[in-house]
Amino acid sequence: MIGRISGLLLVLASLSFAITVVSPIDVGVQENDTLDLGTIGPGQTVSVLVDPIVTTGGIHGIGGTYDLAVAEDLPRRWKSQPSKLYQNPLQVTITADPDAEPGNYTARIKVIDEYNGEELGNVTFNVKVRVTYDVMDFDVSPEHRVAGPGQPARFKITILNKASTGDVFQVSAEGARKWEFKKPVFVPAKTSKTIYYEIVGSEEEEYRSTVKVISLASDKIYDEKNVSVSVQSNLFGDYKATNNGVIIFPIFELSIHSLAGLISNLLN
Repeated sequence: MIGRISGLLLVLASLSFAITVVSPIDVGVQENDTLDLGTIGPGQTVSVLVDPIVTTGGIHGIGGTYDLAVAEDLPRRWKSQPSKLYQNPLQVTITADPDAEPGNYTARIKVIDEYNGEELGNVTFNVKVRVTYDVMDFDVSPEHRVAGPGQPARFKITILNKASTGDVFQVSAEGARKWEFKKPVFVPAKTSKTIYYEIVGSEEEEYRSTVKVISLASDKIYDEKNVSVSVQSNLFGDYKATNNGVIIFPIFELSIHSLAGLISNLLN
């Protein structure tokens, strides 16, 4: 009888108890549960945050605190970073292979009671992610502008991050000399961010530029669009320029200047 009781106590001590994942979704998980982390692109990193505190089980049946979380059984060429010891919440990261092909991938996360000191046991659960190249959209508006000499032609660049994790995108423009640039832009998961790009031409000519957006996580997440500016010094070009920047006029001509902008809009 004593042997049976001892065996039962050992089994109970080895049991793991439900824990709570607080990010990227808030959900309770138990041993061998599967958690869907959503969609990411090649090379992108997803973080899993676990509440280390449980209120059941343990030495006295009132719970305790887990000490560490690690990722295991990763797909080939994927990487991970364990949580810090005694971190709250426990954060473990998983990074996809930058050359990962589209598809579904799985890994395992183990939440550890160090040395089983609080007799909580370890909890191991599965995570799955879907990898796709289609995690970013961007738009440049408008594609063409007309401006007067010395007047700014402004373009609005909007980046949409469709992934389940944030990412840094390198935005660049090339082709129009003196107006080439590069700028890193962080876009949180499932949000968009807008920046602006200007070309100011001093000569009457056509300026062409290519705007490119590429993820710093992988060059497989990439797109580009062409824009152009016509610099004109004729009256109609000046009318168009009133919508792009400020043309300096004497005070008595300001009303004419405003009317010119209205005419330009009507003609378009």
